[in-house]
Order: sequence, then C-alpha cells, then structure tokens
Amino acid sequence: MQKISISLLIFFGLVLSASAEISSPIIGVLTQEVRHNGLIMRHFPNKTSFIAASYVKYLEGGGARVVPIWIGRNRSYYEDLMLKINGVLLPGGSNWFNQSHGYAEAGEHLIQLAVELNDKGTFMPLWGTCLGMELLVYKLAQNKDHRIDCNGKNITLPVEFKEGYRKSRLFASISEDVALAMTTENVTSHWHRFCYTEQDFAKDPLTQIWRVLSLNHDVHGTEFISTIEHIKYPFYGVQFHPEKPQYEFTKPSIPHTAAAIITSQFFADFFVSEARKSNQSFANATEQATRLIYNYKPEYTSILRSIYTQQYLFSNEEMGQESFVN
Repeated sequence: MQKISISLLIFFGLVLSASAEISSPIIGVLTQEVRHNGLIMRHFPNKTSFIAASYVKYLEGGGARVVPIWIGRNRSYYEDLMLKINGVLLPGGSNWFNQSHGYAEAGEHLIQLAVELNDKGTFMPLWGTCLGMELLVYKLAQNKDHRIDCNGKNITLPVEFKEGYRKSRLFASISEDVALAMTTENVTSHWHRFCYTEQDFAKDPLTQIWRVLSLNHDVHGTEFISTIEHIKYPFYGVQFHPEKPQYEFTKPSIPHTAAAIITSQFFADFFVSEARKSNQSFANATEQATRLIYNYKPEYTSILRSIYTQQYLFSNEEMGQESFVN
C-alpha cells in the first residue's frame, strides 16, 4: 500500500510540475545588433547585441519567462530552439532588413520555422512590435517592402479600432473598460519612421494574409495600420510599443497613466496566454535553466542617455560566436 501511495504521489507531482511549466511559458526574444560606433559600443566595446529589458519585464509581467535568441547563428540553432520554446517576440529597433548575420536574417529563420511548425500542428505564436511587426509583414510578403515614410517618432496616441475588431482573436476577450480606455486616452507609445497603410495592404493583396484591427494617424495626419493579426497563424503585430508605458522612463512622452498601464497589460496577458497553448519544453530542467535570461544582468543605460532604461548586452562569446559582422 505504501508503494502505491508513493507512486501516486510521484505521478501527481509530475502532473503538477507539467501544469506549472505550461502556466509559465518560455518565450524567446530576438536580440539585435548594436549600432556600429554607437552609444553602447562606445561604453561597452565587447558587446555586439542587446535586448531592451522592458521586453523581458513585459513578458514576465504576463507570467512568462524569457530566453534570449541569438543573432548570427546558423539555421540549425534556430531549428533546435524553436522546438523548445512556446512563442517568439520580435522587438522594435532600428535595423535594416538587408543586413546579414543580424536581426532580419535571424527573424526570417524564426518566421519560417513558426510557419512550418503551425502547418504541422504545433502551436507556435509570434508577436512583432514596431520593427518586429514590419519584419513579419515583409517576410510573409516574400521580401516585398510595402512600407511608407511616417512621422511616428515620440508620439502617444489612442487606439482607433476598425469595425469588427471584437471578432478578432486578439480583441475577442477585451472588456468594455479596457476598450474605452484605449480609445479615449493617449495610451500607445509610437516610435517609428516607417508604417503600412491599408492602401498598400490592398495592392498585393496583403489583406488575404493579415486582418487589420486598428489604425492611427501620424503628426501629419497620415493614416497607418497599428494592429494586425494573421488570418491563419497565431501571429500578431503592433506598430506601437506596449512594453514602454510600464517599463521605460526615458522620454516624457511615454504615458504612465492608469489607462496606459492596463492597455499594456492587456497585450502582455494576451500574448502570454497564446504561448500557454504551446506544450513544447526543453529536454530537462538543467538545459532550460542555462538558457533563461536570468543568467545575464541588465545594464542601467538611460544614465548614458540611451532610449532604453535598461538593456541586456551580449558579447560574441556569450552568443556562441567567434566573430560577428556589424
């Protein structure tokens, strides 16, 4: 009888452990190259890539854990990692899509692998913020660039929902209070020089790939797309930065109002809930522990006049590279 009880305890312990892992998914955040001769390189000369700490906190605030995804690695690295994590966040930034060994090339691998996994029945959500959203659209449009110039730097705007937005996956569960806050107050922080328009989406037509959920207008009145979701895959994109209101304090324009905070939390909660639908995991607890972001410490970079309050900075050695081309 004692042996049976012990076996049952072990069984239920394993079940509870598995449930705990699913309730706290692991999301990969793509690193990106530091700017050549830029602020970070001048102060941290051995660091070649970074993640703004606000993205990490944003996902952790939704109940997820984070693994950094290295740039400049071969495809087998991304293939292996994509079988172990529960989602991917492509962050905003200022990189070009034609640069080798960096953000765009790694992002292409991740997007392609996510499509392949979903086609095989393995749930793999992707989230693109600002440049990440632009990269998602660009890669799934077969590298055809539909962006136009926008003056969307350092502005804060309400969300302008499209009719029928509640029929989307992203906004199906939004409460009346949160929707009202999003549409009546300046809650979204924008920092972009390019954007997509509905007219450009209709030309290809990208409207057969993406569902447009919200629009906004830049300082010159140009209308642009600010929220999208893929019609087939669990891929989502926002042109604004939902991580900033809660975790960035470098610009007076970044809103920290109650409305801005609940808006940010809504997006974090949604994407983490999507990642919870994935049942992938690392081979064992040791492998998982060695890959998590907790192995690295963020630097306080706003004191150096960075646009980020804190950043995780990585060297070639930490990324498992012998060399890196900026």
